[in-house]
Amino acid sequence: MKGTGAVIYQCCDWLMRLAVLNILWLTFSMAGLLVFGVFPASAAASALLKEWVAGERPASFSYFRSIYRQSFFSSNTVFTGGSLVFILLGLNLYTSLQFQGILFYLFVSGTIFLMSGLFLLLMLTLLPLGSGEKTMPSLRHAFHLLMCYPGRLVSLSAGIVLLLVCIRYVPGILPLYSVNLILFLVVALFTNQLRLDAVS
Repeated sequence: MKGTGAVIYQCCDWLMRLAVLNILWLTFSMAGLLVFGVFPASAAASALLKEWVAGERPASFSYFRSIYRQSFFSSNTVFTGGSLVFILLGLNLYTSLQFQGILFYLFVSGTIFLMSGLFLLLMLTLLPLGSGEKTMPSLRHAFHLLMCYPGRLVSLSAGIVLLLVCIRYVPGILPLYSVNLILFLVVALFTNQLRLDAVS
């Protein structure tokens, strides 16, 4: 198949795969009672997306389930630690609201900056976690990506904001196209950089 027909087929194929991926993510997140299922499900979704981007077509359900089980402990260790830091930063933000003048802007903007950086760091840990790495190596690789590729981080942030705007005006896409698109951005922007880091 060539020309326009091939492009349409590829688009429809990816839309279908992404929809299936989001359903898998929702299913396995609920299987882990949400709190303990979200992060391993996200790591598994990232791993499956990396396979698809590389041109591979593993059996979606069995591959997803395998990575989910493999990364369950490491993913939840990262997620639990990140959640605790988020809570501390949230308390700091609440306390900062009591300040006035320059202290208010300094502490509030600084805390929001740290929370945004932590969110991006947690998103980037999904790539090494989905590849079978343990907690500390995943954090080191993610921190390296966070520090070395600010332009890609800006693109990722812009993509997340755009997706949130789309969901705000078209909420019906949420069950099929939401988390999967964010993870697709992470995989598309940072997978090659992670491989280069591993080689070096």
